[in-house]
Amino acid sequence: MEGGVITQREYSLREKTNFTPSLIFFNEQGKEALRLRGYYPPYQFRAALEYVADKHYKKESFPDFLARGDAVTTFEPGDMNEEDFFISPPHNLDRSRFPGQRPMVVYFEQGNCHACDVLHGQPLRDPAINKLLRGFDNVQLDIRDETPVITPRGERTNAQQWAKDLGLFYTPSLVFFDEQGNEVIRVDSVVRFYRLRKVINFITSRGYLTEPNYQRWRVNSGF
Repeated sequence: MEGGVITQREYSLREKTNFTPSLIFFNEQGKEALRLRGYYPPYQFRAALEYVADKHYKKESFPDFLARGDAVTTFEPGDMNEEDFFISPPHNLDRSRFPGQRPMVVYFEQGNCHACDVLHGQPLRDPAINKLLRGFDNVQLDIRDETPVITPRGERTNAQQWAKDLGLFYTPSLVFFDEQGNEVIRVDSVVRFYRLRKVINFITSRGYLTEPNYQRWRVNSGF
């Protein structure tokens, strides 16, 4: 890396490692090869090790690397979990010309997803979290589907391509946007009660306006 001396906290803030555990893989020249934020299931962690060790990062993104592995695995797609606060399609999420009335969270999910079941069966059933989320525009998309969508920036695409453009490869991934369609923060690993509630508070309190770094805001705000 650069060879300078800074504290562990300063380094974590600089690298924007908002959640723990966060792993950053570097190549021999000290350049970032892959970043994992939060907990990932064993099969994806093994894939990450292979991706870096065999230098696949030189020729393809990690989502594309995972997709190649998924392509050789056949399974029947399952139904996704539903919530009564999800907005029904068609999904025109454009906020580039006219701002939304409230912030928005987009849930990228898929069927046969244990972590998605955990999200809906535990955090989203928590009364406090459920109530807070009802103050958002909530949109659910199938990360593998070609459902048409207009993004918050006004771009026409589909759910699968948008997820790829965002660099998402894990389900569920929750991406939070402000009223102007700017991404504020994302949670793209196993979600725990305390973590999701703090992220929601970061958005609803508009803490990102004065402190865009979530980790620093969390420490300074006492949440």
